[in-house]
Amino acid sequence: MLLDTGHMTNPSPLEHLFRYLRAFEVAYLSGDWTVLDAHFSETARHRVEGGGPFGSGGVGRAAVIAGLRAGVDAIDRRFDLRIPEVTLGPVTRGDGVWMRFALTLRRAGIPDLRVEGTDLMVLRDGRIEALEERLAPGDAEKVEAYLAEFGERLRPAGSPFALPATAADREQLDAAIGRSLVRCYGAAKSQQDVDAALSLCSEDFSIETVAFGVASQDRKQTEQQLALFFRTFPDYAVTLEGFATGAGTVACWGRARMTFDGDFLGQRATGKTADLPIFCVFACEGGVLRSERFFFDLAALCEQIEVPVANLSDALRPLREARG
Repeated sequence: MLLDTGHMTNPSPLEHLFRYLRAFEVAYLSGDWTVLDAHFSETARHRVEGGGPFGSGGVGRAAVIAGLRAGVDAIDRRFDLRIPEVTLGPVTRGDGVWMRFALTLRRAGIPDLRVEGTDLMVLRDGRIEALEERLAPGDAEKVEAYLAEFGERLRPAGSPFALPATAADREQLDAAIGRSLVRCYGAAKSQQDVDAALSLCSEDFSIETVAFGVASQDRKQTEQQLALFFRTFPDYAVTLEGFATGAGTVACWGRARMTFDGDFLGQRATGKTADLPIFCVFACEGGVLRSERFFFDLAALCEQIEVPVANLSDALRPLREARG
């Protein structure tokens, strides 16, 4: 679901999470769970609070991975379609990297099964030391009731992976993957973690900041532009409020909050904070982000950070001209 580019020698906790999520999806698709070995420490532990039929976890790398596989075989692989989604975060906290997730499971002819929960990943020496998973209250009982009612109509436990059977299923899976990519990318940018954000992007990923009239041409230029932007607005953070998806496209909207705390193209920092509505359109393909178009009101930004629009526009002119 998420790209692991492998370009970082010392990945941040967020990038560790993204790499692990991708490896888990590879294990689910292929049935080869050894791809998770490198992600866990020898003494890793996995605890599932309120896991019910999903299991309770394990202690030690081998037991953790065996428990993850057993949970997938017992539940996920009995359905025709599995739609995982990151619904909030991920956020790096003092105790690890936290996120909220949802899992929708579908079998033709019976109602969908949807569960929600949270994950906390704790790292030690570059490997996962602990996974703390908590299902939403009542979800374990919901799964047990579902299995009691519909279990005979599900596939056998441990059934092999099968591609989504219908176009509608493929579209819903792609939409969930796209939203997850955008949420993770936005969360990384909101924590000024450029490497983690770009680990979700293709090599030719470009970002167009429409209000500034500038655009990057590839991931390297995007990295440079984001680094400059975060030096200027070091507390930049986005709150996403909604999504729309289409074939190969994810649009999202919300608000961005940023303080002008670093000089920018000759404009002296004012220390003033802006809070703006934003709108973004992403191109997605092959489980990665290919481009972003970022929209906000330049006049509103300038007014709130107390920089004349004409001054900022003049400062940006060389970048616009270089773009051609």
